[in-house]
Amino acid sequence: MRRAILAVAMCVLLLAAFYTFGVPIDNSRLVKIGILSLNDVRLEKLNGLKDHLKMFDYEEGKSITYMVLNANSDISKLPSLAEQLVINTPDVLVAAGAGEARALVQATSGLENPPAIIFMGTVSPKKLGLIENEAHPTANVTGLDNYHLDLNPKRLEIIHRMLPHVKTVALLGDQRMSSFETAHETLANVARELNIKVNTYTVSNSEEISQVFKELILVKTDAIMLLSGFFLETSTEEIVELATDKGIPVFGVYPSDAEKGCLASYGTSYYSQGAQSAEMVHKVLMGYSPKNIPVETPDKLTFVVNLQTAKRLDIHLTPNILCLADQVIQPK
Repeated sequence: MRRAILAVAMCVLLLAAFYTFGVPIDNSRLVKIGILSLNDVRLEKLNGLKDHLKMFDYEEGKSITYMVLNANSDISKLPSLAEQLVINTPDVLVAAGAGEARALVQATSGLENPPAIIFMGTVSPKKLGLIENEAHPTANVTGLDNYHLDLNPKRLEIIHRMLPHVKTVALLGDQRMSSFETAHETLANVARELNIKVNTYTVSNSEEISQVFKELILVKTDAIMLLSGFFLETSTEEIVELATDKGIPVFGVYPSDAEKGCLASYGTSYYSQGAQSAEMVHKVLMGYSPKNIPVETPDKLTFVVNLQTAKRLDIHLTPNILCLADQVIQPK
């Protein structure tokens, strides 16, 4: 009797393991990873992904190969590029952002056994419709919520703390982003509590940048806060240069934004998003189902202050602010 009970228990455990982990990828062959990126900037996530997959003994060209397709900032190319990746039957599909993830979901929607899709950082994936449940994704999609939307109130609070004199802040976003309206509404509420006026502008091309800056001067803008967006992430340096010429500090999203001249930034880096996503890719290759890989939030958030920019703008930051920074870029 005891043997029968043990046999049944073992069968149950084996079945549970099968449905939880699935079937591991055959290690005797070259693993294929399909990567879809909207632009060059997001390829820094790929660097983090590759470096950290090496820690799991995936050596490029020997045990793993990457097929990387880049839309070169043309969002209309994403659907066809996603289809090209799917045709090449990768073991895992990896999206560098939300638009890429949506394109891959659409490209795999008609497949009976679609490959897992891992997104290396998107804004609020549940609101985007990529997943239904963060703890237990119900489809073949999981990944990293980069928390950009959730961190917006904190960024505005940091601006207020760094620059107490600031009364009018321009929010530069892109209305093509599904998070645009939510970001505006959330920040408007926070601004009222801080006694700050916020004006929201949409920027999706260089002509709009020029037009927006004409308006910023008319309303006497004290600071600019960047929202996440695929055009803005490739235009940070242009915006910073225009703003600095007019004496307006800019607060960025990514640590690299401060390196590009923003007065400060707060968020998770492209590299870190890719590095953290590597473990999820590894789990899929080990046989885990995406349905059993919870959506993660950033392991590391970085507050960067650029004192070189502060010097150019004649802004004097207090030691209390500087001691909070994870990184301080010193004047040259």
